Amino acid sequence: MVIKRLDLNDKKMWHDYLNRLDHKDVYFTPEYCEIHERNGEGKAQLFVYEEEEKIVIYPYLLRSLDTLPHLKEVIKNYGELYDITTPYGYGGPLTNVKEEGELSEFLLRFTESFKEYCHSSNVISEFIRFHPLYQNHESYPGIEKSYIRDTIYVDLTKDYEEIWSNYDTKNRNRIRKSMSYDLRIHHRSLEETKDFLRLYHDTMKRTGAKDYYHFSKMYFQNTFDLLRDNVELIEVITENEKVVMSVIFMYGDEYIHYHLLGSDHEYLSLATNHFIVDYAIKWAKERGFKAMHLGGGYEGNDDSLYKFKKHFNKKGALPFYIGTQIHHPRIYQELASSIPEEFQGYFPVYRHSALPQTYSDEKSIRC
Repeated sequence: MVIKRLDLNDKKMWHDYLNRLDHKDVYFTPEYCEIHERNGEGKAQLFVYEEEEKIVIYPYLLRSLDTLPHLKEVIKNYGELYDITTPYGYGGPLTNVKEEGELSEFLLRFTESFKEYCHSSNVISEFIRFHPLYQNHESYPGIEKSYIRDTIYVDLTKDYEEIWSNYDTKNRNRIRKSMSYDLRIHHRSLEETKDFLRLYHDTMKRTGAKDYYHFSKMYFQNTFDLLRDNVELIEVITENEKVVMSVIFMYGDEYIHYHLLGSDHEYLSLATNHFIVDYAIKWAKERGFKAMHLGGGYEGNDDSLYKFKKHFNKKGALPFYIGTQIHHPRIYQELASSIPEEFQGYFPVYRHSALPQTYSDEKSIRC
């Protein structure tokens, strides 16, 4: 048995472990985690559990509780305290073991090893956003799992005619309508982000997005710099050369993700969003990707964003789960005891967004 904890100084080894999986998605790369370390969300690490050829890898952000002023009195009794979370998006443990008979026992040994690390390192709690395409919540033992909402994916291994037939009727009509306007698609250089930034921040203000999603210019610069080979910036342009929609698509070996976008509200009646997603599905299929993940809604399966995405695959719902675990129950209870009762539905409760801090995780997080 070999246990390793890698950080951003070990990028080559991190990628070597990823390459031992069947394929690697972008969310598990050190570059994606580095975006969030640079954003002040914690220290990017990869926990590796290895038994000969069998491995489990688990990327996360290690966060110090020292940045939370309301916890000062508890922390001084224990010294350095931490918690961990997956970066924004999807993650959790992955393994190269496929045989059902040995998988459960192997993951139990990994889990015990990881719990020992958390306990000895003063990691108080753990928060995971599991990956809907991997459905890795199913095989990870020893953690409380909660279904949050569905996400939508499109199977790109099917013929486009079958993909089109799984669009709902209104969606097909909107796409046909968008094609009657003089719209065109442009793949933008990653050095030319002015229109994306303008549209993204306007969209976040218009939709009343939580503060976390008002990402800085530097956040996007880091995204384009670090994921240069795993990002495509695609725009919709009108006949008068105005950029009215701009979308970041992010991809790994086999999966491509509809990641972040900005749109001009005045042009949404032209079905620009339907137009660009349909184009991207065809573009990604031609390049051999196996699935496009569109993600889910803001709050659940009834909001407008989820319904929009479901238009692209009536049969494409995938459950999105989170996982929560308390590794030091007594200390967690001490930390939680000073938090007002109305905040107690969040995890970890001491990082509720209404409390003084840099960022928070909560069960209503957008995916």
